[in-house]
This record gives sequence, C-alpha cells and structure tokens, in this order.
Amino acid sequence: MAIEDVLEWAVRRRVSGVLTAERGGNVRALALESGQVLWASSSHPDEQLGQILLATGAVTEAGLGDALGVRAETQVPLGRILLMVGAVTEEDLLAAMTAKIRESVTDLVTWTEGSFELEPRGAAQGGVVASIALEVCLTVARRRVGRWSQIRAIVPDDQARFFPRRTDPIAIDSAIDGARLWALALQGESAARIAAAFMGERFAVFDHLATLVSEGVLGIDRRATPRTESATELAQGSRARLRTGDRAAALEMAEKARSLAPQDPEARAAHAVAERARVAEVARALLSRHRVPRLKRSPAELAQLELSELERRLVHRIDGRWDLLSLIRTASVREADALLALARLAERGVVELAP
Repeated sequence: MAIEDVLEWAVRRRVSGVLTAERGGNVRALALESGQVLWASSSHPDEQLGQILLATGAVTEAGLGDALGVRAETQVPLGRILLMVGAVTEEDLLAAMTAKIRESVTDLVTWTEGSFELEPRGAAQGGVVASIALEVCLTVARRRVGRWSQIRAIVPDDQARFFPRRTDPIAIDSAIDGARLWALALQGESAARIAAAFMGERFAVFDHLATLVSEGVLGIDRRATPRTESATELAQGSRARLRTGDRAAALEMAEKARSLAPQDPEARAAHAVAERARVAEVARALLSRHRVPRLKRSPAELAQLELSELERRLVHRIDGRWDLLSLIRTASVREADALLALARLAERGVVELAP
C-alpha cells in the first residue's frame, strides 16, 4: 500500500493516532487527531526540533542543553519545556513545528518503499501542538512531488556541500533569503543544515540550492573514495565479528567497508547492522545512569592527540556541567555518532565518564 494512499485514507477516515513510517533507517512519525496533524518527528538529527531552533538562532545552545536535561529527568516534551522557561517564543516554536509537519508529509509522499505502522493512541501527550489539516499538507505535497524529483537529480544527498562557481549569487524568485543561504553554503554547511537554519523549510531551501547549481552558480563537492574489491570482504568480516560478540571490531570493519564503497549495498547493510549493535551496547553501558563527562588531559596534551573533528568538538564542549545525554543530543550530528565518539574518548583515557 503506497504511503500516499495511507495518508489519503487517514484524511477520509479522520484517523487519530501516531503513524510511523520507516525506510532504510529513516523514521518519520505523524501525530494525527481527527484529520489534523498535531506534530511530526524525524530520526534525522538536522530535522529534529531542538536542532532547527538552534540553527535558526531561536534558542541558544545553553538554553537547549538545559531544556534537554529537564526533559531527560521529567519526560516533559521539549517544546513545552522551552516555552515554560522562556528559552523560545511560541511564534518561533509553532513556525518550526508547522514546517516539520509540512516537510514530513512532502517527504513521505515521495517514498516508494518502506513500512508503516499506525498506533491508535493519544497524540498530544501534554506537549505543544501545531494542528494542521492533513488534507492541506497532502495537497501541498502532491504539488511538490514533480519538482522534488528534479531537485533530487541535482542535489541527491542531504549532506551535499557546495563551492562557488561565481563570486556572487544570482537573484532568484524565492521566499528564502538568498544572501543568507549563499553565506551558509560558502561556509561549508550541508544542504540539510542550511534547511535547518531556515526553520526546517526543506523544499524551499533545496529548490533554491538546486536552482543555483543548475545555473552554474554553485557546484557540488562530489569527492568520493573509489570502490575497491576489499569492501565485500570487510563487510563479511564485520558480520563474522558480530557473531562472536565483538561489536566494536565489527563496527570498525564495517566503517572501512563503507568508506571504500559508499554506495555498495552489502557494505551499507553491514554498517547499519554493526552500528546498531554497537550503539545498543554502548548505550546500555553509559546511559543507564546520569553521567557528567570530565576531561582527564590538559590542553597541551589534547593538542598532541590525533582526534577526529567530531571528537575535538565534543572535547571543546566538555566543561563539567553538561551531562552525557545533553552533550549527545546537542552535538549537531547523529546521536549515535556523538555517543560512539564519547565512548572512544573514554576508552583512550581522554574523558572520564564516571557517574
């Protein structure tokens, strides 16, 4: 059953509940109530409410971190906490939520494979709701589908980054601030991060970027590692390590396989399985108790260490105040990547993760 048909059925039946759809590890959820969409969620870090508000400047990093800490302790929805403490205005919050709903429905209509589940339960859960008619969102999505296919042919990856082919942008009839978009693109921000900076308006931002690329104003950085014959062997080795219970080694081998052959189905599948197993293992070990990371190395020692860009960013933010969960959720990357990076820092003795 096509997801568009599912949404059309939900409109006709005025369905109430939470519709969850999954495709290749990408999960989207819509909270429905009598034909209205109350909120939308996404597993993609750049589409999550806190990151959108942070990217737009509607909330500060400290404000978001504090709110996430309260949420972890109370389970109160993030939007409600941000409003209660005055960290964000209701106008900005509703604008972000409205965009998330509209963009989520648009994206779902483009899916041609995946799975869905409808759970008939209360959708609001005490949080802030936007309440937009699903029928309106579906109409907007259908108008966009044709253009989305053209956009994806030009900008196929959410993590695409750009470089200038001209010294100045061209004028485009768009609701997007072209000067700001141009500046973000030249700063090396990904397409997804640029969209987050515009309150999550993915379609408008990607449309603008695709136009700049097709007009020869921007170029896409297409650097990639060529495929080698060892990728398949590495993927198979990763699965073998998983069977022995060595999840860390399995993930390391799977990461090598994926770096050698980014588009290879077997390498990507092996990486997804190994990462899921390793993240679950680390989460059980580190997130079962409240922990506040502390540095064990001096600035001089840190400067001599070979750390990844993400590891250095995390080290820079560790000040003895941010707890582990808040650091992970505000890292502007996938939570899995942040969790694993902090685990590596702890294993190397750079960070202490004692309760």
